[in-house]
Amino acid sequence: MGWDISYHPVGENDFRDIYCAGLADPEFYKTIATQFGLDDIYTEQLKLSFDEARALGLDVEFNKVHSYSMAIVSGYLRKYHYIRGGSFSFALEHEVMFDYIADWDDYLPPEWDGVETIDSLTENYCGGVYLPHEALKRLRADYETQAEVKAVLDEIFSDGRLAIFWKAVDEAIANGMGLLEATEVVEPNPLNINQTTCMTNLHNCYPDGVILYVQAAMAQIEAIKAAQS
Repeated sequence: MGWDISYHPVGENDFRDIYCAGLADPEFYKTIATQFGLDDIYTEQLKLSFDEARALGLDVEFNKVHSYSMAIVSGYLRKYHYIRGGSFSFALEHEVMFDYIADWDDYLPPEWDGVETIDSLTENYCGGVYLPHEALKRLRADYETQAEVKAVLDEIFSDGRLAIFWKAVDEAIANGMGLLEATEVVEPNPLNINQTTCMTNLHNCYPDGVILYVQAAMAQIEAIKAAQS
């Protein structure tokens, strides 16, 4: 299985004020839905997302449940970007890249004390790094001035993917947000886009990353055909 990565704009208080509040109060989803103007269908889906996460409790793998669910919730509220295989978590093989990721413990309310958090992707279907607003601004600047940062990002987001990542970064910066990474929130089928699956609002996913993935898949197929002919 590959890595279907999405980047979701998330404010630094959102995990506490939206996600944790929605877990604590089974009726709070209504307030969120009103605030973000969700229709009845997505309001009900938002409710179900909170219900499922609440039922699992806090004694679970944090990134497999709660940071992943935060990405799903965010996908109902705001537009997000998809990048096939473009995971910032992969960049953490390089020590310099740790300067840009947050410690989830800094964003949890007191009642979450003792919950063991994981700050990056560990497998499919989980949440990954959180890049706070100020870190995104530093990352944008450091790419132009620090050769190691540029080399890592050019490698991780190769083949046209860096332009999409920067769109996600620039949009988050412009709106005073950070970015939350997740995997398999949306899973495009490059051979039949109508068979794409999504754990949140697919209409909030910008299409450019999916288009890039489809184009790359078609090019690979054509190369295989050419080699076999």
